[in-house]
Formats: sequence, C-alpha cells, structure tokens
Amino acid sequence: MERIGEDELTAIFSKVLDRNDKQSFSKVSKQFLKVVCFRIRRLHSEFLDMLYVILPESPNIIQFRCTKQLSNAHMKLLTKCCPNIQRLDLSSRQDSNAHTQPTGFDFDDDGLCAVANACSHLRYVKLSRRLHVGDVGIVSLVRSCKKLEDLDLERCVGVTDESLKAIGEAGCVSFLNLRGCSLITDLGLEYLTYGRLKKCLRSVALAECNRISDNGISHFKQMVGLDYLDLSKCGTNVTISGILAVSQIPNISRLNLSWLINVTNTSLSDIASTCRKLEVISFSGCEAITGEGLRAFAQHPSLKYLDMYFCYNFSWEDVVSVASTCIRLVRLGLSKRMKELAPNEVMDYVDFGHRRCWIDWKED
Repeated sequence: MERIGEDELTAIFSKVLDRNDKQSFSKVSKQFLKVVCFRIRRLHSEFLDMLYVILPESPNIIQFRCTKQLSNAHMKLLTKCCPNIQRLDLSSRQDSNAHTQPTGFDFDDDGLCAVANACSHLRYVKLSRRLHVGDVGIVSLVRSCKKLEDLDLERCVGVTDESLKAIGEAGCVSFLNLRGCSLITDLGLEYLTYGRLKKCLRSVALAECNRISDNGISHFKQMVGLDYLDLSKCGTNVTISGILAVSQIPNISRLNLSWLINVTNTSLSDIASTCRKLEVISFSGCEAITGEGLRAFAQHPSLKYLDMYFCYNFSWEDVVSVASTCIRLVRLGLSKRMKELAPNEVMDYVDFGHRRCWIDWKED
C-alpha cells in the first residue's frame, strides 16, 4: 500500500475539529505528529523531553508556555526552531522570595540572551520566579526586541536598577511587573521616566520593593500614560509625601496601596480630591485609616471598586456615606472586624435605588 503523503495528511487533519480528536491524530505516528506540529501556533508543554520532538517540526509557533525548569539548551532549541515567537510565558511555579537561592538547572542570562538575539518579534515575555535571570539577560532582551510591550519580572531577584535603565532607554514597554524585585531602588524608578517610556508605560507593579521611597515615587508624576500602580507592601519609606506624588499622576485609574503603614486620612483625601479618573483602589491593611479618610471618597465620580480589608477604624455609617454617593461603585471589600458592623453582617449587597453595590466580607 502506498504511504499517505504529507499533503494528504494535512488535508485530512484540516477536517478534524474536535480538540481531543486532534490529540489522538498526533499520536498515530511520527508522520502524523509532524503534520500536527507544522500547524501549531500555540504550545503549552510541561514535558521537556517532548520539546526535542515537537519544536523542530513547529516553525509557526507564536506563543509558547512552560512553567517547568528549562536549561539553556532548551532555550537555544526554542530560538532555533521558533524565531517568530511573539508571546513567551516562562513563569515558574517555584515559590521564591528575596532570600531564596537559585537551584537546579534552570536557564540563566545566557539562555535569555539567546532568545533575545534570535526572537526579535517578541511582544509579551513573562519570566516570573526565574531566579537565575539578571541584568545581562534583561538588558539584551529589551534592546533586541523593539516591539516588546509586556514584561513580567515578578520575583526575578537578580534584577537591579541596570535593567530599569535599559527598559527606560528602550521606551517601548507598556506593562511592567517588578513585584518582589527587592534590589530596585529610587534610581531605577528615575530611569523609568526617561524619554518615550513616560508616555507609553501604562502599568507598573512595585509591590514588595522595599528599597524604594518617596524620592523615587515622586518621578512618577511625569508618567502621563500611567493608569495602574501597585505599591503594596513597599515598606516604611513610602510616606504621605510619596502618596501625594502618586495623586498627581494625571491618568491613574487603578491604585493599590495595601499594607503601607504610613497611609493616612490625609493621603486618602489627596487621592480622592485629585484622582478624578480613579476606578479601583485598595488600602487593605492601612490601619491608620479612619472614617474621616473613607468619607473623602464620598461623591467620587468614577470609583467602582474599593477594598478596605484589615481596616477597622470606621463604621457602617461611614461606609454607607461613600457607597450611597459614589454612583459607579459596584463592589466593596470589608472586614468583619470593622468598628461598627452592618445591621446584618452577612448581607452580600446593598441597594441604592436602581443601583446595587456588592460586598465581600472577609474574616480576619
């Protein structure tokens, strides 16, 4: 019997619509697998040995995801076989913090540099918890990939201000996650306000970056495109002065100030009166806040979501004074240990005329 050619197999495979049937098709033989691989555009694989089989036959991949540890050899294989990749999600499942030492055979700057040099079409790169990655790899990435828009470096503990300098100079990143990058300082934040980046950067997460202070945050007033900022758990060096600077970011709409012990009623008053485009704010764990600070948001024109978990020094009357006058408010996050509970503490929502505001109660 004459062997079925690849053109015929491709025609057959194009008629297979069910996802499970497609997987079964790929398991028939290596020839069938080759046909399937050629049509793959998105690959999520946790089986590292299979990469040596799949990637060489998959030149059309534009999205790749793997959460397992990858060697530099795996990274170089990816660049050789998939030079047109646009979205690279290599976020690790490893639980890390600033004191964790890199372990295992995970890729380092050499592997990341190989990707940067070969895959210039990258737009989205997620490297969270890749502990061997440092400034050399990040600098190479942002300089080589001119279309890079979204960069996630969460808990990449080797990243320093040098990486932020390169990001600032490149001027193309719109979404930047630096959560847990504990070596970043005020100098790095200043670098981010260089050139075009201050206009195109829309989202910055700096949670747990406890070496930054008011001085660094003050530069963010220049970020005319910034609409999301996360400063949660940034430590004691972020004070009233820094929050005042945040309130002067012209287009901020989502703000996380959770667990900043220096956030006060004055801070909330500055934000409420100045940030008129604000839609989402969280000041959970800011125990200095009282009813006075909360009431500053009364009649806010755009507020939709307000989280106040682990805040206890205000009453249900304070909550109602805000919720009833913020015409766009749809959800509140409250602690059951607040000073004065609702008449029925288990209520899930409150109706204000034709508007319903949902309440998420937290036991703490």
